[in-house]
Amino acid sequence: MSALLRDGATRHLLLSSRLDLHAPETLWDELERNRQYLFGKSGATDAAYQLLFDLLRSKIKSVPVEVLRENLADALARLDSKAASDAPYLAAAIAINGTLWTHDKRFSRSARVPAVVTRDVLAHLGI
Repeated sequence: MSALLRDGATRHLLLSSRLDLHAPETLWDELERNRQYLFGKSGATDAAYQLLFDLLRSKIKSVPVEVLRENLADALARLDSKAASDAPYLAAAIAINGTLWTHDKRFSRSARVPAVVTRDVLAHLGI
């Protein structure tokens, strides 16, 4: 969501060709449900917002819902009840044996998967 709201480090990283990014397929539905809010907060024109949305969608590979379902029980078992809404993201990381990029340190500790914050990604890329 932050990439749609402001032109910052997260947006630049998400659009970078140097990262192989994946997210739950359900992310796109969540963004569409919140479109009016995000669009209003972004200050972008409708055309600019849609272009950015389409660029992000082309850069971030979707982890199919079926794959998320296969890993959801494991993801939920690793999380406390406060973080249960993040289970699809953890299920995606488990499914692809990936690293979780999060801004929530509590979530990254409880998830028991490799996790990084934005400054770690920037450092890894030498930015």
